[in-house]
Amino acid sequence: MSDRKEPEYDVEISASVSADELTFHEAPEVRSRHWGEPTSEGAAGSDRSGVPRPVESGVVYEDIRVDYRLASRIRPPEGQPEEKPADGADEEE
Repeated sequence: MSDRKEPEYDVEISASVSADELTFHEAPEVRSRHWGEPTSEGAAGSDRSGVPRPVESGVVYEDIRVDYRLASRIRPPEGQPEEKPADGADEEE
């Protein structure tokens, strides 16, 4: 039996941005979505410094950093077992 931990999500996307100065000419409307068939679950969030929630238009924000992550996984329908990897990695030796 392997001690290898299965990944929590099937897909993860992360991004980071930093700037000395940032000005919003209008406050953005931001949203994240994930979906998958037959069912899916996911999470999204950010860690921010130097940028409040919500931002205000016309304000100059200085020394900013935003780290963002979006993750999703597909789940089988209720009562149906999850498929094992095709390479046999989970098989007992």
